[in-house]
Amino acid sequence: MKINILFLGLLSIALLPSCLLATDSLEVKQDSIPFLLNDSTVMIVKHVYGNDSIRFLSVHDDENTGVEAALDFMKEYGGSLVELQYGGERNIVFNLENSIDKCIFDPNGMFTDTGAHRTLDKHSRVTPEAVRAIRSLGETVLETYNYDSLGYVITLHNNTEGLYSIRYYLPGKLMDSAASQVHINPAWDTDDFVFVTEPFFFDYLKKRDVNVVLQSPDAPNDGSLSVYSAMQGIPYVNIEVQDGHLKEQRELIGIVTQMMTEFLKKP
Repeated sequence: MKINILFLGLLSIALLPSCLLATDSLEVKQDSIPFLLNDSTVMIVKHVYGNDSIRFLSVHDDENTGVEAALDFMKEYGGSLVELQYGGERNIVFNLENSIDKCIFDPNGMFTDTGAHRTLDKHSRVTPEAVRAIRSLGETVLETYNYDSLGYVITLHNNTEGLYSIRYYLPGKLMDSAASQVHINPAWDTDDFVFVTEPFFFDYLKKRDVNVVLQSPDAPNDGSLSVYSAMQGIPYVNIEVQDGHLKEQRELIGIVTQMMTEFLKKP
């Protein structure tokens, strides 16, 4: 990792608010909630370390670097993490009752009706029953995460080198319609970046010279939590890094934590 990135990460940890200072006496709790999709079960697992003053969410069961980084952070500073466990895959597969046809969907698209239709249509087929089922899962995940109680949302995602990066959001690229502004630091791996919905977040991270994308107000409704959060007026942050970049994700968590402290001080 570049030394300037390491410095930023260490600085952000040094500036953590007192409620997130390291402690040796954190109470640890874990709850697992089974969610039935007819013949399949998705486990909604919530880890809580001490206080619940910062919360993370991971919806893809094949993206473990973010989960590991969040657990590492919470062991020192407290917080909670909600993760989905369903077999170590990206997509969730289930059969509807009295049907042999499989329903396949990406849980990243389960937070709006339009998104549920889109992800089912892309991966299998659309039925009213399937839409209701995956929308219900999305709502249960948000309830478990305690979605709107902190005033912001932090998700964790991982990607595969060569398949997805911040460059996808540049003008003329595949996902440019989802972005209104993009800032790239050449010293960073383009697979490691933060995706945000608030101009304050974009400006803060740009000043820290972090790779960052600001979601467009006209971003397509893909059912993602970033789109849903924008609809609800809840500030959203996704910390996205390449699978295996544990140090980078851990350091970005520290930077984002400090950013949230500054955000909540705003009048």
